[in-house]
Amino acid sequence: MAADTEVRTRSAESTPHVGIRPRVEAGWAAVTAVVAFLAAVPSLGLLSWDPSTPFGLGLDETSISMQLKTIHEHGWYWSNPDLGFPAGMTASWFPELNVLHVAAIKVIALVVGSGFTAGGLYFVAAFPLTGVTMYLLARSQGLSPIAGFVAGVLLANAPGHADRFGHLYLAQYWVVPVALWLVLEVGRGRPLWTGPVAGSRSRRTVVVAAVLVVGLSGAYYVGYTLLLLVAATLARRVVGAPRDLFRGLAVAVGLAVTIAVPLVLAKLGTAGDLVTGRVPATRLPSESEVFSGKLMDLLLPWPEHRLEPLAFLSQAYNGTTRATVEVSALGIVGVAGLVVLTGVGLAALLAGRRTDPALRHWSGLALVSFLLYTVGGLGSFIAFFGTPQLRTWSRMSLYLLVLALLAVGLLLTRLERRRGLVTALVVGGLVTVVGVADQTNPDAAPDHAAAATTMARLQDYVSTLQGATGPGCGVFQVPVVAYPESGPYLGMDDYDQLRPYLADSDLRFSAGAMRGTAASTWMRAVDVTDLAALGEQLRAAGFCALEVDTQGFTPEQDPSDRLRSAFGEPVASTVDEEFVAYRLPEGDVSDGRSGDPRGLLEPVLVTVAAYEVEKVGGVPGQKVGPVAGLSIANLTAETHEVTLTLEVTGLGAARRTVRVEDGGELLATAAVSADAATPLSVTVAAPRGLTTLSIEVSGPGERDPEGLLSTAFVSVVSATSPADVRVAVDQLQVATGWIVP
Repeated sequence: MAADTEVRTRSAESTPHVGIRPRVEAGWAAVTAVVAFLAAVPSLGLLSWDPSTPFGLGLDETSISMQLKTIHEHGWYWSNPDLGFPAGMTASWFPELNVLHVAAIKVIALVVGSGFTAGGLYFVAAFPLTGVTMYLLARSQGLSPIAGFVAGVLLANAPGHADRFGHLYLAQYWVVPVALWLVLEVGRGRPLWTGPVAGSRSRRTVVVAAVLVVGLSGAYYVGYTLLLLVAATLARRVVGAPRDLFRGLAVAVGLAVTIAVPLVLAKLGTAGDLVTGRVPATRLPSESEVFSGKLMDLLLPWPEHRLEPLAFLSQAYNGTTRATVEVSALGIVGVAGLVVLTGVGLAALLAGRRTDPALRHWSGLALVSFLLYTVGGLGSFIAFFGTPQLRTWSRMSLYLLVLALLAVGLLLTRLERRRGLVTALVVGGLVTVVGVADQTNPDAAPDHAAAATTMARLQDYVSTLQGATGPGCGVFQVPVVAYPESGPYLGMDDYDQLRPYLADSDLRFSAGAMRGTAASTWMRAVDVTDLAALGEQLRAAGFCALEVDTQGFTPEQDPSDRLRSAFGEPVASTVDEEFVAYRLPEGDVSDGRSGDPRGLLEPVLVTVAAYEVEKVGGVPGQKVGPVAGLSIANLTAETHEVTLTLEVTGLGAARRTVRVEDGGELLATAAVSADAATPLSVTVAAPRGLTTLSIEVSGPGERDPEGLLSTAFVSVVSATSPADVRVAVDQLQVATGWIVP
């Protein structure tokens, strides 16, 4: 009874402004949206943005721009025949579960006629939308309109929000207040299906809408919200009635069912694809340590702060420690709110003091959020003992910021009750101005002029290339880069090879084939020792041009002279000669060799799953830990016998034993040392698809200066098959420079 009474009565200090007229409420929400947008305009550089070009180019911005073009031109983001040529890109292997956001972009694109414009408009719309949902969350918690306004404007302009175009769907921060509303309603024991919300709207309708919004906004927001729901439900079960447990479970089940639909559809979209390695979005538990956050990241100014001394603090800290992958600074107002929540939690825990019920709820959720956010916290526990898929725990900082702003809003609400409306308006306005100035920086706005210039140059390039080859041409792009999430390499940024696709053309490109599938594996096995023969094979597979990203080769590996000898002078290049394209000769198909692409598209590729390829004594190989993998990807339709000859050198003074096993069956063993390389031969019957062996090396590991543990150096010096099939070794391919490790 006591718990239910607490829910019905609420704190008098928390709820002095709930019952204002709908028109006034709507007016405050509209003002919040407008100010949130206006505050963001300088940070977004909107006055210099050309809506016909991508909002940004570089790293993930290039990838998201590719998705926008795909959504507009191919109906949705499931597949794209213009990428990953000739098989096409099966995007279901790296699915966007953000159905709500993709649908919104699709609708906008139908109106404006451009995927780039639609994506940019939706990104900009996130700022006023976030202001509105944060305002409504604050009002649902009994805070004053002034407090809701301040919280809405500051959340919309959270540190680094203007730089989030590369994560367009996660940049829809307006989803987070909706998610936390669900969590807080469960935590307070509020009825889910009965009673009004926002005057005339039924609670059932609002709850269902909130579940759909969060459930269709991607794995991260769903995962984080489910974890907080579990915490709120368990806490409520301690002080509430048994029915409180079922309320929380009902919301959790709703979220799980909602996101399961696009997950199932994505799984169906991959049916029939031949798996040849580690597919995209397969996370490792250790990644949760890399992508978690730290307390200092929350407290320090964001690295792009407009005041150089404050920016230097964060840059100096990140430069001398392991930097957090993504921005998680709370800003000065957010830090103040976090201090309040921490103080409330400590007072309740150590002194047993009763505090405002709302503050206690927020404090408890902030504690759980921080434990999930921080390095070595609950996020790592979940990754190692549950699932590693939610690796970027630093994104929980956004939930912390929402809770911290609610705490600040409560202080403003109390101030208004005690000192009057005018005082609250003055203080609220001051907090807003200081907060926006602290959290934004116009000098760090996207460089739209540079993006427009880049697009113009790309359009000239692909226009020239298409003129030399004709429409529908397939362009084989080198070096071969795994997609997605390959990371920068030499002078190449992540996803650079997608840039030519962004320019209007009827060309098709090899980039974008999903890693770990046959659509991409064949590219890693191409024989570059005879470029004339390779040109014939590529022609047979539908390619008519070869494009070189010159930033992806060292001067020693530069293939320009060999390409000119084989194919003649380039037919197209960008102004800066980053992309240079050669037209493939027509070839003579009379001998039948160039008319059959199976020799190119159906190889066998041998790969050692260990550290990066390096050369020791001129021999390419890889350091391995105590356990490593040895995979054979057979892209042909039949089983083939493959014989591998390895040379293994032990590391350190210890004598070691090397074992190669297939599912526990010993295939070969040898004693090795650091004195000389020891040969080891293995013969395997490799069926179509992926065959995985294990390499086990006994003895203590040796740590290198970077802390990596290794026991041996393994080189695959030869791989042969009695069948008429090309067997390639990834180590040797990478050593040519044509394949990115």
